[in-house]
Amino acid sequence: MVNNLVGGIIPPQQPIEAQSDAHVLKSRLEWGEPAFTILDVRDRNTFNQGHIMGAMPMPVDELVERAIPSLDKSRDIYVYGANEEETAQAAQQLRSNGFEHVSQLRGGLGGWKAIGGPTEGIIESKTPPGADDYNVVARLQNHQENLQKGGTSATEAIKKGASNLKEGIQEGASNLKEGIQEGASNLKEGIQEGTSNLKEGVSESKTPRDTNDSNVGS
Repeated sequence: MVNNLVGGIIPPQQPIEAQSDAHVLKSRLEWGEPAFTILDVRDRNTFNQGHIMGAMPMPVDELVERAIPSLDKSRDIYVYGANEEETAQAAQQLRSNGFEHVSQLRGGLGGWKAIGGPTEGIIESKTPPGADDYNVVARLQNHQENLQKGGTSATEAIKKGASNLKEGIQEGASNLKEGIQEGASNLKEGIQEGTSNLKEGVSESKTPRDTNDSNVGS
């Protein structure tokens, strides 16, 4: 009996690279891929000032003791620190303690912010929103650019999704147009019928009454 209820539904993920570009991580986040964690190994105060949205704080000096009981060792983990050296140190600690899929996020928070990745924290909350925060078209364009820079595996999927969305919008617009035309036609027929009945009523009221009717009571 197969106990994996989602087997065949969620496709297996590609092996995580030892080092990852910020574009790769951003594409995974935007595409909603499951089963990965982002670890910020800087000190807690620095983390509170600003960090990658959704990242978990695990300072490097307590990383192993916190990671072992809280994270599955087969889970994809992206780690970043204050600099490349701290990032590499944290990644090595995790690998040495049995974590199988660990990737160093090149550029850390600075590299992430440079490509418009979402952030949160005390300082980040005061930062004006990016150009694509409230612009759907800009967000789609930005996402497509990230996919192209981060790999082609998800590019085809987003193209297919965009195509399906376009078809859905066109079909909805066509149905709306037909509905409006049909309603207008029914309204026109109703007006014509009402006008015709009104004319008949007016004409009938103007017709002279029968002479027999005028002699009644004389």
